[in-house]
Amino acid sequence: MAQAGRLIKESMARELTEALGEQSNFVVTSLGALPAADADILRKQLSTVKARMRMVKRTIGAKVLSGLASKEKTAELLTGSVILVLTEDDAGPAAKILSQFSKSNEGKLSIQGGWVEGRLLDSAEMQAFANLPPRLQLIAQLIGTLDAPVTDLIFTLETICSELVWVLEEASKKVGVSSAATEPQAPQAPAGESA
Repeated sequence: MAQAGRLIKESMARELTEALGEQSNFVVTSLGALPAADADILRKQLSTVKARMRMVKRTIGAKVLSGLASKEKTAELLTGSVILVLTEDDAGPAAKILSQFSKSNEGKLSIQGGWVEGRLLDSAEMQAFANLPPRLQLIAQLIGTLDAPVTDLIFTLETICSELVWVLEEASKKVGVSSAATEPQAPQAPAGESA
């Protein structure tokens, strides 16, 4: 019977390892006394951002996560009833949902940390990560910041060029008027004489 238990645990560890291999980002949460109805609401919210919850035994979680960080760090993450929230793409929206849910359901769920873009984050870093704007918005802000000086440079160059063109046009008008005034004109013959 003990061998069957070990096989089940090995199978669970293998499944979790495969799941973590497919999704490179995840959030680790600790679950309190969360009613099933609230858990279903949380699952539905997470599914909108392509994230899913997975209940994990601490010993299996420690074994699987041991390759990512030291035992002390993984022990800090794996306290209480552990749920891994696996995300397909960006962990930000899932972290934001979990943060809002933990604030509205105090004591029932807490974010312990996570693995984002190849880096292990503790609870405080994960909370800060959850408060960031979405990735696309950050990229748009960065592009706007980089684009502003270029736009200003182009506007300045356009202004300088248009002023230079205006100055040259005015100068050519003055040169044209003054040259027309200084050019000697041939005397006109009287109307009765012909050459």
